[in-house]
Amino acid sequence: MYIFAIILFACFAFLEIFNKDFTERNKIILALICFMFLIFHDGLRWETGTDWIPYSNAYDFFNIGYSYASDMTNFEPGYLCLMGASHLISDDYTVYLVIHALIFYTIFFFFIFKLSNFPFVSILLFYTITLPYLGMNRQFIAMAIYAIALIFLIQKKRMLYLLFIFIAYFFHHSAIIAVFAIFFNKKIPNKYLIGILSLALIIAMSGIINKLSPAAALILGGDLGNKADIYTNMTNNTSIISTILSLIRKFIWIALILIFKDKIDDKDQKFNLFFNLYILSCIIYVLFNNTPLQIIISRALIYYNIAEIFIVTYALTIFKPNYGKLILMCVLTLYCGINIQKGFSNYAKEGFYDLFEPYKGIFINTDYVRQTH
Repeated sequence: MYIFAIILFACFAFLEIFNKDFTERNKIILALICFMFLIFHDGLRWETGTDWIPYSNAYDFFNIGYSYASDMTNFEPGYLCLMGASHLISDDYTVYLVIHALIFYTIFFFFIFKLSNFPFVSILLFYTITLPYLGMNRQFIAMAIYAIALIFLIQKKRMLYLLFIFIAYFFHHSAIIAVFAIFFNKKIPNKYLIGILSLALIIAMSGIINKLSPAAALILGGDLGNKADIYTNMTNNTSIISTILSLIRKFIWIALILIFKDKIDDKDQKFNLFFNLYILSCIIYVLFNNTPLQIIISRALIYYNIAEIFIVTYALTIFKPNYGKLILMCVLTLYCGINIQKGFSNYAKEGFYDLFEPYKGIFINTDYVRQTH
């Protein structure tokens, strides 16, 4: 399923890069194919993705009285309302997943086609970024609301941005981290960005994050504190090689843009915002990857990582549609596959080996018994 998805989205992305006229003429049809595939992919899955048991149980046993019982005390009120509204339509969890997918992808497709230079390239990257998070139902809705908020931030409607972040908070509390984006909606000199990245790398290699993690677990408290404590017991000290490789993988697109920035319109308001947010995502990644505070990456980083689906399209505008661009697109497709596999491997480190593989749906691999459910 995942290989097929990458091939499908990559084919549309290649068409967009090398036959722009064709994709413009058939944009609606191609977009609808991608959209319907993703609805099928997410809505008709079964026991595939993270947190399947708590979310499916919560939906199955949801009612007005039970919604505030002990099993749901960690569920935000916005998500409880969404489940309640879905129950007015059907008590079937698959119906709910389809509704959830329709909401999520409708908003993000609007977001992507409104802001991306190459929407189908962005869809390929979007799949890559979000797939390892599949199953985090509350956070997906919070991300969708955040996407709407970013449109207002680009338009410099800061109060509307904060209002939508406030709404997203009531679907998943992690959305509060997105508040900081309001300070990055401007052009920041490259020397400052590179300086901060260099400082983050030095801090990461020093291992100080590992030493501070037990104290951080106490400060975080509650569910986040417990998860941070789990990572403390699981993670070894961050190696220099691992940190450098992580930085190189994240820095590919930044390097291309910095080297050829004169070919990019840096007066474009959305470029400055997305570039700054992607730099911030790299800083967070470098600081906390393979540390006991990996929870920060798994829950908070995705709000800033979304900028990658736009930044890569700016990097692609640097090159003409020739062999150089063809090689870059091949590298991009490989990059997407590696990112997905790395996302899956992070769960394997926690002992969850088959949350995603094989893909299981109501029509696919129905006889497969999950070892981690």
